[in-house]
Amino acid sequence: MTITTTSSTYPAVQPSNGKVNESGKPGEYITPNLTAALRKAENDFRSDVVTVPTEEMMQAIMNATFGDDIYDVDVGEPSVVALEQRLVELTGMEAGLWVMSGTMGNQICLRTHLTQPPHTVLLDHRAHIYRAESGALPALSQASITPVHPANGVHLTLEDVKENMTPDGNWHYPPTRVVALENTLSGSILPLKDAKEISDFVRGYPVPKGLKPIAMHCDAARLFDGVAGEGVDLKEYCACFDSISVCLAKGLGAPMGSIILGTRPFIERAKYFKKMFGGGTRQVINTLVKPQKPGMMAAGALAALNNSIPQLPRVHALTKTAATQLEATAGIPDAALVKYCKDAGIVVFPGGRLVFHYQTSQDAANRLVKALTMLMQDTKAGKLVEDSIKKVECS
Repeated sequence: MTITTTSSTYPAVQPSNGKVNESGKPGEYITPNLTAALRKAENDFRSDVVTVPTEEMMQAIMNATFGDDIYDVDVGEPSVVALEQRLVELTGMEAGLWVMSGTMGNQICLRTHLTQPPHTVLLDHRAHIYRAESGALPALSQASITPVHPANGVHLTLEDVKENMTPDGNWHYPPTRVVALENTLSGSILPLKDAKEISDFVRGYPVPKGLKPIAMHCDAARLFDGVAGEGVDLKEYCACFDSISVCLAKGLGAPMGSIILGTRPFIERAKYFKKMFGGGTRQVINTLVKPQKPGMMAAGALAALNNSIPQLPRVHALTKTAATQLEATAGIPDAALVKYCKDAGIVVFPGGRLVFHYQTSQDAANRLVKALTMLMQDTKAGKLVEDSIKKVECS
């Protein structure tokens, strides 16, 4: 890519990183290791998974409950239950279930929907479920996949789905049983209007008597970002889907984990697959606090949820302000992008993807734009380094 700039100024934006407590002094939960990690996260544009725990999260972890999420089956682990209930309240779904990761969340949802092959899942050809979950869908659910290239080059539309559905009745082709959408995908929002149109069509699609309607699943790893960016109602968006998997460790900044959401019967069935896929955690060993139980991770995630969601509009503003100064075209080797950013103290992946998150600092954003401006100027002068760096598939 090549970078051009336009004149603009940044708003006064500072990251929330938990470095100080309410008194303005360093908090008791901020260790030297965590301080160093926070400093690194402020300058890291590879992904929003690079965020690290804040003081609020560490305090929540230390004050978490210590129940057992498996043995305490009747009441659940209190911190886990509180986190699940919070997501239920925010999304309007009936029930939730904490799982270890986004991949586990997606695969549990799909396995719960897909009761017996032959069956096919329709999705975007760039979907995380298809490209970045180590082939889990056909391995775990015996499902075929229909990868679709959006006609508009950005996101799936109703016409894309209509043209690629596989109906029942032809023994040569496994019928579509799930349509899986992703928001956001490759940095682009799937608009509410399109999600509604696809949902209405899919849920009304004819299926043989006695079979369940075709299910709508959302890989909602960054759904809160998408909803904030579009400015629509979260509950209205979630109503388009029968199951949702929300990653807590990306834009929301939790240490780990995801929440899957659906009807109560769906979640009760999903618990079997959570156990089957190795998700029945009791203790998770961590370098900060050990041993850890799932309640500690859930408590940290709940603190992250309450802290990060109100900041998403600010992050979008910072991102858009930087974007007004940068235009990408072809011509810059990946190695040059990485080198110029590294020289400015900025960490990026090769390939041009830049991810802002709620711990991105104002200073880092300024240095990023400055580095890319210099890169553009050197490109025009023919001073670039050779392109000899390997691209990385990233989440």
